Parts: sequence; structure tokens; C-alpha cells
Amino acid sequence: EIGKKTKLRAIQAFCGLTKEEVIFDPRAASARYLGIKDRLIFADAQGWDIQELDGFITEQAFDVVIVDMGDKISLTTQFASDHLRLRHLYYRLRELAKTHSCALLALSQASAEAQGRTRITMDMMEGSKLGKAAESDIMLGIGKADDPNNPDDPTRYINVMKNKISGWHGLVTCSLNIGNHRFEV
Repeated sequence: EIGKKTKLRAIQAFCGLTKEEVIFDPRAASARYLGIKDRLIFADAQGWDIQELDGFITEQAFDVVIVDMGDKISLTTQFASDHLRLRHLYYRLRELAKTHSCALLALSQASAEAQGRTRITMDMMEGSKLGKAAESDIMLGIGKADDPNNPDDPTRYINVMKNKISGWHGLVTCSLNIGNHRFEV
């Protein structure tokens, strides 16, 4: 989807406002947003490769970088299979985070196996059941039950998966506030 929609949802979540509240009083929403406006940068990175992402992070000196659909970042190297490419990509993303001393979150889709599940595990990741998990420091899978009797159930299940010996694996149950796009515990 276009970046404007993502940005609007981020502003709504930060301000705690619904779309209707933003439309009703845009000045109040704008006043709240001014507190972070200079620290929240959205870039359309569609078609970027790892070097372009590295250059962008270098120019901006971010504390946190979120790459929506991290799997889509290209690499200049060719790989025999997609799971090998994804493993190398997530290795490179982890190295970028270390090099630039920032938190780098790469968003990804879950596989069809995750549909209607509350517990999302590392092996339910789209494209790579091993590579991304091996190279990621921590993963969050967001699950939702498919209940035909309650299709609008806002309950979500955040599955925390830490891929280290001392890591904590657990489940956090929360509610998705559709109005302001916040996960509330």
C-alpha cells in the first residue's frame, strides 16, 4: 500500500486518535504530531537494494529503522534458492543494525500455515523456514483466531521468539484497537 496510509496509521497510533477524530479536528492532530514530526521519516523504498538501504541509514543516523516487507530488499548476489537469499539478506540486515548502532525491524509475511492460528512460530515464516530465523535476533509473530462466530474479535497474540540459548519465548495476549491502530495489553 502507499506510504501515506502507513504514515496516517502511525500518526493515529502515536496520537491515539481515530481517523474520524483526525478529520474532525486536524489542528489538534497536527499539534500532537508536531512532537515527533522531525523524528519520523517515511521513505518509499520499493525496489531498493541492500546498498541503498545502507546509504539511507548512513545519511540519517536513525535510532530505529522499520523495513516494511524486509524480504523485498534486493541483493546484488545471485543465490541457488530463495531460502539461501533470505538467509543472507537477514544476515546483512542484522549487520546493518550493528554497523549503524540502531534497531532494525524487518517486517515479513507469515506463510499460509499461520492462517487462523494464535501461536505463530518460526517455521511459519513465508519463504524461509530456517534462514531468516537463524539470522534474526528476535522475532514477533502476530496471530489471530479465525472464529466464524466472532469475525471482528480484536484479540491478537504476539508470539515472542528469541533465537538464542538465553532467549525468552512466550506469548503476549493483547487487543488491536482498530480505531487508532494500537495494540493494547
